This record gives sequence, structure tokens and C-alpha cells, in this order.
Amino acid sequence: MNDPDQYPDDVLWACVEDGFHVGSRGGDFLGYVDRRADGQYAAFDARSREIGAFASLHEATDAVTASSTPSTPLSTAGDELVGGDR
Repeated sequence: MNDPDQYPDDVLWACVEDGFHVGSRGGDFLGYVDRRADGQYAAFDARSREIGAFASLHEATDAVTASSTPSTPLSTAGDELVGGDR
């Protein structure tokens, strides 16, 4: 069995349903790719913001991966914490 901490930079893509792929790295959600009716692949980051539309699934997954780095936290200074104190 693979130790997830051994390869923290490896990205895992899962096909959740036909045309919908979800990416993760070390258990952290990176984003997703959704195939549009016109055949293009729309890539979205971890906050569901569209990165762009691509001709191939490979290009779209590469764009999601490139938009995220292992050290990029989801929270930013302007985000509100739910159920927590600042």
C-alpha cells in the first residue's frame, strides 16, 4: 500500500461520473474538470472558480494542477472562518 505522505506532490484524478473529474493531492482537494456539451473541458480550482476551457482532458487537468501548489492554503486573509475564532 502507498504511503500518501511519501509522495505529497503526486496528483490523483478520479472520474466521479462520465465527463466529471476531481483532482486531489495528499488528500487535499485541488479542483475539478467538467466536460461541456460542446466537447470542451472546463477546469475549476478548489473554490469552483473557472480557470478556463480546454480542448482536451489532459490540458484541463494540467491547468488545475498548475493553478495549485502543495503549499497553497485554501484560506486567505479576507475569508471568514465558520465556527472559529480569529
